[in-house]
Amino acid sequence: MLVELDSRKRVPLGRLVKGLSTKLFNAKLINGKIILEPMRVVPEDEAWLYENPKAFASVKRGLKDAREGKVTKFDPNKE
Repeated sequence: MLVELDSRKRVPLGRLVKGLSTKLFNAKLINGKIILEPMRVVPEDEAWLYENPKAFASVKRGLKDAREGKVTKFDPNKE
C-alpha cells in the first residue's frame, strides 16, 4: 500500500492497522524500512509471570485443561 506524508510529515496508518486491538507500537528503522511492532503494556505486578517460563507454562497448561473440561471441584474449607 502506498501512503503519502501529510504536511506535518505524518503517515496515515488507519487502513493498515484496521482490526488491530492495540494502539501502542514499537517503531524501528531497519535498513531504511520502518517496522511497527504491535505492543501491549503489562502491569508491573504481573510481569513476573512472563519472566518466569516455568510459571507461565503452568498457567498455559491450566488454561488448556480448563478449555478441555479437565477441571476438579475444590473446596478450600475441606482439607
